[in-house]
Amino acid sequence: MERTTNRFRLPKGVTVITVTPTCMGRPPKPESQRRSKLVQLRLTPGEIASLEAASRKTGESVSDILRKGAALYMEKGKGGSPRKEKKL
Repeated sequence: MERTTNRFRLPKGVTVITVTPTCMGRPPKPESQRRSKLVQLRLTPGEIASLEAASRKTGESVSDILRKGAALYMEKGKGGSPRKEKKL
């Protein structure tokens, strides 16, 4: 990598201050879209290895895989088919 230097020399005693506006960056998300709750999950080394392999394969984070898996479970049920309402 080539090293570049400043072509202009400032006299001694001169301080340069850079002011960055506070409105820079991404605007904050609404409260309803912030992910602030943490769920702890215990996994075996084999289970975490499988999740990490799937994460690398799909290019998604482990959290995203777990989030989508939980949503699919709630939507479709354990066997993958839509849940049937229990009749009393």
